Amino acid sequence: MSTEARSRKVVTLVTGLILAAVVISLAAVSFQRKVETFNTLGFEAVPNGGGWLVTSVDEASSELAPESKLAPVSKLAAGDQILLVNGAEATVRELRESLHSRTESELVVMRDGELLSLTVPRPPVDVDWAYLIQALIAGLFLFIGFYTLLRNRRREGALFFGWSLLYALFFALTPAGIYDGLGRLFYGLEELARILLPALTVHFFLVFPDPLGKRGWSRKVIPFLYLPAAALAVLQADLLLANGRWLLGIDSAREMGLITEQLNTLGLYHLVGFSLAVAAVLIYRVFTYDDWEERRQVQWIAFGLSFGYLPFLAYLVIRDLPVLNRLAQGWIGAEMLQVLAVAPLALVPATFAWSILRYKLWDIDVILRDAVSYSATALLAIAGFSLVNLGVSRSLPDELGLARNLVSFSAGLLFAAMVVPVRQQISTSIERLQYRGHFGRRRRLPELAEQLMQERDLDHLCASLLENLEEALELERANLYLSRGGSLAPARPELLLPASVPFDLMGDDFWHEEVTPISGAPSPSGRAEPAQRLFAAGYRYAFPLVVRGAQVGFALASYKAESRPLNSDDLELVRVLLNQAALAIENAQLVDQLRHQLEEVGRLQRYNEGIIESSPAGTVVLDADDHIVSVNGAFAHLAGCAPDLLEGKPLSEVLPVRPLPEPGSGLMEVSYCELDGEERHLNLSTARFQSDPTRDLRILLVHDISGQVALETALKEKDRLASLGMLAAGVAHEVNTPITGISSYAQMLMEETPESDPRYGLLQKVEKQTFRASRIVNSLLDFARNNQKEYRTVDLGGLIQDTLGLLKERFAKRQIALDWQPLDETVAIHGSEGELQQVLTNLLLNAQDAVAGRENAEVRLALSVDEGPSEPSTVHITVEDNGVGIPAERLDRIFQPFFSTKLNRGGTGLGLSISYDIVRRHGGDLRVTSQAGQGTRFTIELPREV
Repeated sequence: MSTEARSRKVVTLVTGLILAAVVISLAAVSFQRKVETFNTLGFEAVPNGGGWLVTSVDEASSELAPESKLAPVSKLAAGDQILLVNGAEATVRELRESLHSRTESELVVMRDGELLSLTVPRPPVDVDWAYLIQALIAGLFLFIGFYTLLRNRRREGALFFGWSLLYALFFALTPAGIYDGLGRLFYGLEELARILLPALTVHFFLVFPDPLGKRGWSRKVIPFLYLPAAALAVLQADLLLANGRWLLGIDSAREMGLITEQLNTLGLYHLVGFSLAVAAVLIYRVFTYDDWEERRQVQWIAFGLSFGYLPFLAYLVIRDLPVLNRLAQGWIGAEMLQVLAVAPLALVPATFAWSILRYKLWDIDVILRDAVSYSATALLAIAGFSLVNLGVSRSLPDELGLARNLVSFSAGLLFAAMVVPVRQQISTSIERLQYRGHFGRRRRLPELAEQLMQERDLDHLCASLLENLEEALELERANLYLSRGGSLAPARPELLLPASVPFDLMGDDFWHEEVTPISGAPSPSGRAEPAQRLFAAGYRYAFPLVVRGAQVGFALASYKAESRPLNSDDLELVRVLLNQAALAIENAQLVDQLRHQLEEVGRLQRYNEGIIESSPAGTVVLDADDHIVSVNGAFAHLAGCAPDLLEGKPLSEVLPVRPLPEPGSGLMEVSYCELDGEERHLNLSTARFQSDPTRDLRILLVHDISGQVALETALKEKDRLASLGMLAAGVAHEVNTPITGISSYAQMLMEETPESDPRYGLLQKVEKQTFRASRIVNSLLDFARNNQKEYRTVDLGGLIQDTLGLLKERFAKRQIALDWQPLDETVAIHGSEGELQQVLTNLLLNAQDAVAGRENAEVRLALSVDEGPSEPSTVHITVEDNGVGIPAERLDRIFQPFFSTKLNRGGTGLGLSISYDIVRRHGGDLRVTSQAGQGTRFTIELPREV
């Protein structure tokens, strides 16, 4: 802005301020004079000589009670000459003050040449409510005009201020019936305003919102608009200043009455003509504007003029038609008729202000609310103070002047103290009416800010903030972009919104502004930038969220319902809420960030614990005294105890291994035997605990390799058996042929040798030994071949019964008791009946040999079923004897081939090896327990067929 333009605006503002001050001063004096007329006299009087001549008496006034020593009368009458009031002469103002200062006043009057003394009561008070509303509208015009000048000091703003100033003069400077110099000045200014307003209104609409017509023809016409108004103003000035003698040549009162009536008619034609011109300009603008904002400006002006002036014009028509005037006054009363005609005029300045503030068009509700609240408060204060003064002057006599001043001063202080709360209450009431159902939500927004400070969940905080903003301000939509990493992301994702935007989206100055409008102007490149995408999504305002210089994000807001922009009240409300919400959002972001970090730490901790718990290696943390600090599941399973029960125990009670390997020394293999006799093999390694160097902790890793060792042993055994089988097959093949020959030759010789021959017995022994050698060779071949016969369902009870039937006579011959209790149910397995019978026979014969020659020799045979909860049932066959038993040092070799305790008694050492192999081929197990001198028990475990 240039220096000249800035100076011009300053001059405009100062001039407007001076004119407003002058009008306010004149209006205050006029208001005070008008309020004084509320104190009625009860009669009409005109100056006459040294007193007042009563021209008429109000019939509704109270009767005047005579108390005279000169002549009795009933009441004051027309034609009476008032000489003294309360013993003194009085002007009109003094007459009113004297009559209203006392309950009763003394009048000295001249009637028909006689002096009378009358005692008159205090006259009534008649408040002109129409004038009070008119004064309020004048204040509204003046306030809105000056406010507009402050916000818009361009040509249309100054023009609107002048227009408002004339309206304020027209409504405020009402003659009070006092024909002195001030009264004539007020009348002249009022007439001047009435004459200039039509021309000024047409002038205003020719240049607002922009000059009408091409080539600026409207501006050329403007000077000619004021010619009729100038002519009427000159004529009215002649009437006012010289009673029409200068220009109109009036010589009598009759001519003056006629000329005045003609001028009033010309003024009416002037008003009607310019009103039609205003209507024509407005209609033209409404139908020719394409711009939404400018069209709305003109529409609101038309609305204000129509609904503001039509009731007033209707009142003028009714007043000039006697019949309608009597009907209207009889229906609602003359005073109420004036009030209803004047009150709608407040719409005129309000709608004009709405339109004139082009870039604040939507602030008219705020302007109107403030104007009404301030004006109403001022009017109530002035009216109240005036009425109090009136009451004081009526109730306290002149002799109590100090008391009257004190009461008036106290009343003034009281009204001054009540101005602020009364204005706030009026503003609140108007705001409640303005926002209706949304008023409560708007008032709860400050409380929401306090609640948001307690919220720590970021998602819930953002959802609550946006929901309350949309409901309270009637927003079509609202959203937030919050800082996430190096960019901003929406709190509520939308299809048209960018998934992320940079911090400098709105420019560097954006973060220092209160609010920034979002523009939909296309970029020079022609592609939609993020800001244009925000505009396309329906957002029109961006509010930066900054806390202690940190850029937290920004809030987005759309227009209100029906595409109404936010007013300054709305923007301030949003800004105040967001200032506190920004801090709450930052706190929630920090809490959210901390929660995510804790979740990440927890996740990593669970991940690490999961790795340790999932590890098949037992892990145990030991302190300096080798006490257990913590263990994983694998070690707890190895120890056969719950993890929490192991903590604090010495390691030696859980794992009987000493010494432990030193940290970093590598693996150490150890073995020990558990209480049930099972041997366990372990690999141990230790390491220092690095996470907490202040504590002397060690980590012990335990790998249970018992299964691996057993597998290796089994593989070795299989290799040995394979080698043994190959050897047995070769030996059997080579030995079987000569044995067969020896047996054949022995049988041939026996046939040729008589039984009485001593050599016959030798030949029998040779034959018997060859048969024995053949059995050994056949057993060796069977062991080497590992034959698998045809498998089928086998009834174990029946199989045992058959086997006992074959051996019953042998057991009876040797006086061995056989204990067998068959089951009631059928127990079946899948296998080879012959092989299983061979196993049972072998075990029973071994038991027979073990108890042979002992007293009370007994062999017990039992069949049982172990019903598992989830796994298939297991069948147990036990063969137990009370024989000599097997030494402990031989138990681990008893199932090895060619190992036998009966080698000196004809044993081959292959029976138990073959039996063990058969049971294993059937998916079972063969175990032995024995104590020397007490007997032996063999247990066969086989899976039961389902």
